[in-house]
Amino acid sequence: MPEVPLIEEQGRRELEFREAFAAAPPSAVTFALIGLNAAVYVAMLFTTTSFPSLTNQQMLQWGADFGPLTFSGQWWRMLTSCFLHFNFIHIGMNMFCLFQVGVLTEKLFGNVRYLLLYLLAGLGGSVASLYSHPLSVSAGASGAVFGVYGGLLGFLLIQRGVVPGRIAWGIARSAGIFIVYNLVYGLASPGTDIQAHGGGLVSGLLLGCALAAPISAAGQRLYPLRTLLVAAASAALLYFAVRHLPRPDAQEGQWRLRLVGDQRVKVGKDSFVLYDGMATKADAQALVAALTKDGFFSKPDELVLLSKGPQGTVISIPTGADDHSDATPWDDPHFLAWAQVTGVLVAPSVGGPPVRMAILSTQGKVMKEVPIVARQLIVGRDSVWYSGAATETDAAALGKALTQSGWFGHRGSRVWLTKDADGTSLSFLVREGVWDEPKSVALMMEIAARAMPAVGGPPVTVHLLNSDFERKKTMVIQKQIASAKGLPMLPGQN
Repeated sequence: MPEVPLIEEQGRRELEFREAFAAAPPSAVTFALIGLNAAVYVAMLFTTTSFPSLTNQQMLQWGADFGPLTFSGQWWRMLTSCFLHFNFIHIGMNMFCLFQVGVLTEKLFGNVRYLLLYLLAGLGGSVASLYSHPLSVSAGASGAVFGVYGGLLGFLLIQRGVVPGRIAWGIARSAGIFIVYNLVYGLASPGTDIQAHGGGLVSGLLLGCALAAPISAAGQRLYPLRTLLVAAASAALLYFAVRHLPRPDAQEGQWRLRLVGDQRVKVGKDSFVLYDGMATKADAQALVAALTKDGFFSKPDELVLLSKGPQGTVISIPTGADDHSDATPWDDPHFLAWAQVTGVLVAPSVGGPPVRMAILSTQGKVMKEVPIVARQLIVGRDSVWYSGAATETDAAALGKALTQSGWFGHRGSRVWLTKDADGTSLSFLVREGVWDEPKSVALMMEIAARAMPAVGGPPVTVHLLNSDFERKKTMVIQKQIASAKGLPMLPGQN
């Protein structure tokens, strides 16, 4: 018998809630937000040919969040990014979820408080995203949507007497399932900004607790002052959080900005040549052809940056090593020798030399620059690299003389010819230990001496190089040898 009044009381409370809920203002803000997000996405599609998805660069042009730009004073990106979406599935899922939870939540909070909840939760998600990964392009309404769910839970927590228990339990259970599922799914999906979801959820929960008021005329009278106080306190907290967010390194930020740019030429499935400054797509394509011929793109995930500007042409090679790592390829003579050879081979494709080969860390910091000033003249399978005041005619004459002497014999030998203020020098790439063998050194001197007429006569400085192009022995020839008859071969000179 005592159960009947309890059941009647529950029914009465549910009826009162439904009447108050029905009398609340319509959920115009939710539909306006859905319409605004959809309109922005459609407008973005008209600016791109990459339908139905948009690139990072296009998202940045429309206001996506990105640490190097946001921290440089473009703070508005924290808000505009909440109205941008990468593709149809992205916006479709977010707007469906917003419709599912927004109509109910807006009725509980009222139009103004609901809009404040949505916007502040979106900003809270942006703060969390910037804190966690400031060098990633971030966009989407998911932080704000999670904030609406958090606000709904906050309302149910504070206004436990407003929503009848059975209805409140059903709402809370649905919201909890959504939150848990999406957080788990986000953790399993590398491209999901789970930090923005969490930041929006926590922000929405706190705001929901602060903004919750009964659905009644008396409760509505409380909201103007409370709303203003919550808005002011949230603005102060947001300002404090933004001021204390860790800023990414400026150089790394510029490197990341280049990485997300649209100025790129794709090579295979997952390799790219990026280009910026005065470099053109044609320059990048020519560099791709030269690097491919040299075997550079034989491995996956290779990346090169081509820059042209007032400071000259730079080809940047990221190494994948941290600038604080113990493994430093920029200090490895083998790696630097490879950069030197590659630079000489590809420099003509980008209008050089001169060209600088920049060796980068993972953070995009320039750890070493290898200047490329030599040009290459092919002689059979051998080559003369010449620089300074040396001309192609000089290189051709030297190649002919070295062929006659037997040094060039289609074995891939390389010789460097340099003419500058210090005079003429010849550099020979020789096998390990030649510089410590008196007979071999004497033979090298004779080969160089016989080639001197081709490069303008004595004096000539001769350098013997190891496989890393390091000078192991230097000699100066003052006497010219006129004869050019064949000489004994020095085994393994290439």
